[in-house]
Amino acid sequence: MRVLMITWEYPPHMVGGIGKHVAELVPALAQIHKDDEDFHLDVLTNRAAGGARLERIGANVTIHRVDVPPVAPNDLFNSVVDGNRKLESHAVQLAATAPYDLIHVHDWLVASAGVALKHRWKVPLVVTIHATERGRHYSHVPNQTSALINQMEWEACFEAWRVIVCSGFMAGELGGYFNVPLDKTSVIPNGIDPAPLQECPAEEIEGLRQRYAPNGEKLLFFVGRITPEKGLHILLRAMPHILPHFPHVRLLVAGKNSEQMQPLLQELKIAHAVHLLGFISDQARNCLYNLVDAAIFPSLYEPFGIVALEAMAAGCNVIVSDVGGLSEVVHHMHNGLTVIANNSQSIAWGVDMLFEDAERAAEWRGNALNDAQLLYRWPDIADRTYELYKSVVEERRHVEW
Repeated sequence: MRVLMITWEYPPHMVGGIGKHVAELVPALAQIHKDDEDFHLDVLTNRAAGGARLERIGANVTIHRVDVPPVAPNDLFNSVVDGNRKLESHAVQLAATAPYDLIHVHDWLVASAGVALKHRWKVPLVVTIHATERGRHYSHVPNQTSALINQMEWEACFEAWRVIVCSGFMAGELGGYFNVPLDKTSVIPNGIDPAPLQECPAEEIEGLRQRYAPNGEKLLFFVGRITPEKGLHILLRAMPHILPHFPHVRLLVAGKNSEQMQPLLQELKIAHAVHLLGFISDQARNCLYNLVDAAIFPSLYEPFGIVALEAMAAGCNVIVSDVGGLSEVVHHMHNGLTVIANNSQSIAWGVDMLFEDAERAAEWRGNALNDAQLLYRWPDIADRTYELYKSVVEERRHVEW
């Protein structure tokens, strides 16, 4: 079986969750099929951040990085479609020597290339939808660019033989927005590799403790993109409700451009209790997970919630909004706490609940680590993806195009 996977993001070009997902899935597929001479995967991606034009992973996986036109901020959709033409052209060259049995594309960003190649080669298309434009805007399509992206998402789902989503929530969202039948949708969650999240030198943790909690302060942690959908503003508005009960709590905020929240800190009079860290490395994030008392993810929209899973895998207590995929990863009072979305007082209640019962907090933390290690293993997720490939290829053999 020969598979062509197309993705806009792949290391070193990493923007969001798509890149992280594919960067973990591809090596896992390579590992579990390292001795399978009948399986070959070509990954086609753009070379926006450099990297080798050709890279091999094991004997049966090859990464092809293609130079595409830069994305124009004032014309996102059309510049991405232009890049797809470059990817499509390169795919045609690859297929000239050995045809593909299946195409797998990740999200709208590479959907136009995938759809065009499907019709050119008459092979089935599998689409992974990581999030939706309408979901990010709370069921609305606010402008022309969003409308075009929304239309491309619909087209990708319509043209797909199967659609992969990371959560039951996303399956329902695609059904509601695009009328995608549930029997066309496969729920395969994101995965996690706990090992790097648990590796932090003791002296580095101690250094962070001296910097942020030299007098034994309780530490809360937020990490994520500084966008409205991630709900940081709700968490900050919870601090005036938290501080009267726990005056020595400190909130650490990690995320590029987090300094833009400074005016809100001044308005709420909480600047003394909040550290805006800006962008931090994965290593620094992992060390903070090992230090803080809780990580809080107050998202308003979250298809899966990989950040919560990362915190859980690091052995950190989590408090999350009861929305989207977060609700499927974090089970209230089993492996963390869920709180009402868009409700700062509910977040304050969650913090109070966690801090007031150290014994139960330790139990939830242990359950979270166990769940992360057992339920979200990349080898299992790669195997489920491969089995879906096999079933689609077999179904294609029995139908006329």
